[in-house]
Amino acid sequence: MSEPVVLHHVSARLRDNPLGDPHRRQIEVHLPPGYDGVRRFPVVYWLPGFGAHPSLGNRSLAFGGSVADRLRRAMTDGRIPPALLVVPDCTTAYGGSQYVDSAASGDYAGYLAEIVGEVDRRFATRPEAAWRAIGGKSSGGYGALVAGMTSPLFAAVIACSPDAGFEHCYLPLLPATLDTVRAAGGVDALLARRDSGPHDAPFMVAMSIIAMGMCYADTPHITPADALPCDPLTGRFRDDVWQRWLTHDPVRTAPAHAGRLRELGLLHLGVGRRDEYGMHWGVRALHATLDAHDIPHSYQEHDGGHHGIEHVFADALAQLWRIWREPERAACAG
Repeated sequence: MSEPVVLHHVSARLRDNPLGDPHRRQIEVHLPPGYDGVRRFPVVYWLPGFGAHPSLGNRSLAFGGSVADRLRRAMTDGRIPPALLVVPDCTTAYGGSQYVDSAASGDYAGYLAEIVGEVDRRFATRPEAAWRAIGGKSSGGYGALVAGMTSPLFAAVIACSPDAGFEHCYLPLLPATLDTVRAAGGVDALLARRDSGPHDAPFMVAMSIIAMGMCYADTPHITPADALPCDPLTGRFRDDVWQRWLTHDPVRTAPAHAGRLRELGLLHLGVGRRDEYGMHWGVRALHATLDAHDIPHSYQEHDGGHHGIEHVFADALAQLWRIWREPERAACAG
């Protein structure tokens, strides 16, 4: 795939954010086959998962190519509609933002809206919601769901292995998180390892739970230890904190946003049957909730886990042909 265009963007929404994270960010833009700056194309905003580098251009494994390579081939072959692929940088000091406006982490939903405006100004896009999709995997899939529920900017949502059913995807990780925090010498000592490592699996799991607490917090000056659903010293559960987390769970929030979700041209959920973090049970619960409220969507389970599933992205994006039929298919065939 050709090299992406990298935009340097100064964000008004991230300026003076609570964590002091940079408000100058890069936006990675992959141009579709046939892009000439004249013909206008749809846009897919792709949100990376927690702790992931904000890029589609890197190879995650020694096998196969990058996600960008895969998707460009799929566009060339006509399997998915040709579109710009835009990857925002919404990372925080804790690894991820969940792409929400958070009192403790910053306004990352607002930042996504800024990015849409910037991309429409800089590129030959079709600048209407009907021609914008938002998708991602894991935390990125969660962010796509939140955007689909709350933002008028997108008409299609593709959520691969999204955080949902928090009792399935978060609660089982708490004991291991507490063990990791205790072994490190406390939450602050664990956070000090962000620059030095080791950044092994236990560290990343613990950091993800700490990050969730900060994303779902409702006060700007809360400490990471106080944002956890249980006391990191005693393990005593904090029902009030957990209930605050649950107000962000798509399984519980979808009914309140049923009207907006029904307006989407496409809502796709996908998950692996062997997801290591129990995401399959949370996404199954979300699927059932959407059905119960007559919210149209597609649902697919694949024979995979949470990692190494980049091959399913093209299949998910192929469903965009259902809403982007003209003139993309004709141009691709020509």
